[in-house]
Amino acid sequence: MLLHLLPAGEFAEVLAQLGCPFRVADLPHLIDYYLARTSHGSTLSALVHAWVLARAHRHQAEHYLDQVLSADTADIQGGTTAEGIHLGAMAGSVDLVRRCFAGIEVHDDALLVEPRWPAELGTLELRQRYQGHSLAVSIRHDQLTISSRPGRQHPIVVRHRGADHLLAPADTLRLTL
Repeated sequence: MLLHLLPAGEFAEVLAQLGCPFRVADLPHLIDYYLARTSHGSTLSALVHAWVLARAHRHQAEHYLDQVLSADTADIQGGTTAEGIHLGAMAGSVDLVRRCFAGIEVHDDALLVEPRWPAELGTLELRQRYQGHSLAVSIRHDQLTISSRPGRQHPIVVRHRGADHLLAPADTLRLTL
């Protein structure tokens, strides 16, 4: 669960402060260890595992993403959907797609965009509001396009792979992934 809540570097820092040094390079082994011991008795389990696996075992993450998205439509818990929707899994799936797979987050007054979008899922198109800008975001496995609608806002900083790009109203930014 800590790997879901914290980036790998912060996870390693917390463990070091507790006297348990951890190398980020050991992350795949740690994930495999717990993956083999998890019962997945909750729809939230698939959500957490999709997040964690997206960082270390991308091909396995897609399987858990599919489970999260199917929680209610396929009633993967075997009858619990009749009792009500799995709202936590639904909300978590939106966050998972936006922050993890689309890689859209806000850091240090910049819109950080680091997509990890699987080619098998085609193109993701979404809208994003940021600092008064109405943005159209299109993500393919090989290209990121962000367009800002016309307006009078100040340009925003879009950060990708450590490089800052200014995006003004009515402009379009195209980046190769």
